[in-house]
Amino acid sequence: MKKMLLLLLIISLVLLIPIILISCGGGSSSSGSSSNGNTSSGSVALYVTDSPDEDYKQVELTINRVQLVHTGSQSTCDILTTPITPIPIDFTDIASVLKLLDVTSCPAQSYNRIHIELDRQGNLIDLNNISDTCILTSYKDKNNNPNVLTCIGDVCSIDINGAVNVLANKGRGLALDFDLKDFEVANFNSVSDCTVTMKVSPLNASDVDAYDEEISGTISDLNTDADIFTLTASSGSYTVSYADVTNQGIDHLLALAQTDNLEVEVKSASIDLSAFTIDASAIDIEIEGTISNLDDTVTHTFTLTYQTSKTITADYTGAEEVEGVLVNDAHAEVELNGYDGVNYLAHEIEVE
Repeated sequence: MKKMLLLLLIISLVLLIPIILISCGGGSSSSGSSSNGNTSSGSVALYVTDSPDEDYKQVELTINRVQLVHTGSQSTCDILTTPITPIPIDFTDIASVLKLLDVTSCPAQSYNRIHIELDRQGNLIDLNNISDTCILTSYKDKNNNPNVLTCIGDVCSIDINGAVNVLANKGRGLALDFDLKDFEVANFNSVSDCTVTMKVSPLNASDVDAYDEEISGTISDLNTDADIFTLTASSGSYTVSYADVTNQGIDHLLALAQTDNLEVEVKSASIDLSAFTIDASAIDIEIEGTISNLDDTVTHTFTLTYQTSKTITADYTGAEEVEGVLVNDAHAEVELNGYDGVNYLAHEIEVE
């Protein structure tokens, strides 16, 4: 199954003060002082990712909270306090990229535990489009030692041991490996309850160097002459250059996203968290709505009605992936990456 990495990247406070000031959701910080009286702070940038899967086309989980803990003093810092959106998040949609979620200020000190809270139930869809709701029951550490999840009601928690040193004016990284390929799924699509055992263990920060980064948000201040726009995300606002994105009709696509307030997904070799700048390597526009006027034999196009009454025509001839069956009146999530002058070009489609 899939490998999902949860990367908590510790960034220098000096470099990230502007991000902290404009951060507007997802995470919340502690008071800025630890129990030992230290009032200096560092910043934590939270990323998630996974790797391609051969068994399941969708792995949907809801991560509600991520927290750093010092067990001796019981001081804590919340990295994430609201569920990662969309709820639940399909980790197959962020394969092989580090998705930036939020940036949070934490007191500068050593933490020795990472506390993670998830919904007890997750949704899995296999390669035959068979779906099942599965219950998280336990997890395994790096040495495959079994550990029972702590569950209260519909929420379960995992406590991972490991040193996380947040230093003022210094940076360091920590990666948690949710090794989905080693998840053990029992009773999938059977009369008994489907259960999932997860494997969770820390990784070295160097293990994620090969990954591109990704961030999602809405755009404004589009300048098609200079090939730049402003991206507003949960972690702050960034100036994005898309000069290296050569997809057909990219200017027209971005104008649609700005006008209709659509979610924009930006990929980059590296997001500059000190300068708030991104050199985009790829851009997708995410849009969801209802399919009609489907032509699956000649033009391979359909009409997508979104935001109640707005419509576009999408051409899926070159789509890399179509999950589910395209039929009229079905609800679909579509990623667009271009415009040919008549039709918007679909990159990926997920039919519900």
